[in-house]
Amino acid sequence: MKLENEKVNRNKYYFVGYSPESDKYVLACTITRIAWYNRYYEISKEEYDLFGSAELDELADTLYRQGTDSERFLFSEKKEENDQRQPELLNRS
Repeated sequence: MKLENEKVNRNKYYFVGYSPESDKYVLACTITRIAWYNRYYEISKEEYDLFGSAELDELADTLYRQGTDSERFLFSEKKEENDQRQPELLNRS
């Protein structure tokens, strides 16, 4: 997924940006286990604008813990974590 206006929080392992293909603001959590990959979640413009705040850090942590069970989950770079809802978004990345 290509994001515009990307902002990266290197300490908390997440980044945010805008996806023009899907017309969504996105928060991506980097999963740092054996293989590094990203999970992408939909966020609002208002949440995107919170970059650098403890509030957005908390949201990123919550989404990380919820994983693919989050209602905001868009897709994962790890194919095994996706289901039939993600093919359209995966083809755009």
